[in-house]
Amino acid sequence: METNLYTATIIPMMRSLENLSKILTKAEEFADSRKTERHDFREALLNDRLVFDQFPLVRQVQIACDNGKAAAARLSGAEPPSMEDTEKTFAELQARIVKTLEYMRTVTPESIVGRDEEIVPTANLKRRYGVDTLNGHEYASRYILPNFYFHVATAYGILRKNGVPLGKADYLGSLT
Repeated sequence: METNLYTATIIPMMRSLENLSKILTKAEEFADSRKTERHDFREALLNDRLVFDQFPLVRQVQIACDNGKAAAARLSGAEPPSMEDTEKTFAELQARIVKTLEYMRTVTPESIVGRDEEIVPTANLKRRYGVDTLNGHEYASRYILPNFYFHVATAYGILRKNGVPLGKADYLGSLT
C-alpha cells in the first residue's frame, strides 16, 4: 500500500477508534463485575480522570471521535459534521464511535490524496496555539494525529488506572 495522507491518517485513526470501542466493551464488562448495591462502577469509570485538571473518560472518547471526523473532513476540504457532547453511558459512547466511523468511511482516499500542501482551516488552533494556517501535512503530523492519540491513550490510561484488565495488545489491536 502506498503511503499518503489518507493512509497515514484516516486508516490508522479508524483502526484506533475500533480498538477504543473494544476497550470500552472490556471496561463496561469490568464495571459490571464490580457493581454493588451501593455503587455503580460504570458511572465511576465514565467520570474518572487521570488527574484533577484533565477531562474524564467520557470527554476523552468524545474528543477522540471529534478528532477522527475533523481529520476526515478537513483533510478532504469539507466541514466536519456536528455532534453534541451528550453521551453519559458506555452505550452512548459506543454509538458515537459508530457514527464517527460511519462518517469517516464516507471520505474517499481520492478526496485527500495529493492535498498535503493545501491549507486546512485552523480557526480553533489560532485561539489555542496562535497558528494561523497549516497545510494538510502539517495539520496531520503536528496537530491532529498527536492530539487524537493523546486522547485515546488517556482514555486507555484512565481505564488501566482503575484496574480494567487491558494490555498493549488491546490498545494496538490486531496487527494482521
